[in-house]
Amino acid sequence: PLVGEDLACAAPAVGAGRFLQSQQTNNLREQQQLNQLQREQELNQTQQQLDQLRMRGQTSASPRQEQLNDVQRQVDQMRNDQQLNRLREDEQLNQLRQQPERLQQNRLEQLRSDQELNRQELQEQFNQTQQRLDELRR
Repeated sequence: PLVGEDLACAAPAVGAGRFLQSQQTNNLREQQQLNQLQREQELNQTQQQLDQLRMRGQTSASPRQEQLNDVQRQVDQMRNDQQLNRLREDEQLNQLRQQPERLQQNRLEQLRSDQELNRQELQEQFNQTQQRLDELRR
């Protein structure tokens, strides 16, 4: 156990550790927000392309319209997934802030890993949807 002078020396280290944890948590939140903004921009661009195709193809055959509707459903699902991920990530960060310091670092690393995995999965979904849209443009 720490007593007297030892306790006084340990206090700044604990405070510095808390500050570092808080800084890392804030950095993770900023990265999440940046990823979300990028994903929203990509989805908005895809939506604009889809809308343009619909405007051009209003007199086209029905199967093409059904394909466009299918792509629209995919875009809508990606938007919903993104909103769900945002809520989940916010909740995880809020829980992280309430954990003891020794557990925070492990959890922070896990959240970073999860965030990267989610980002990769969403990017793959987006790429597939964009590819379908590009095929429909031809």
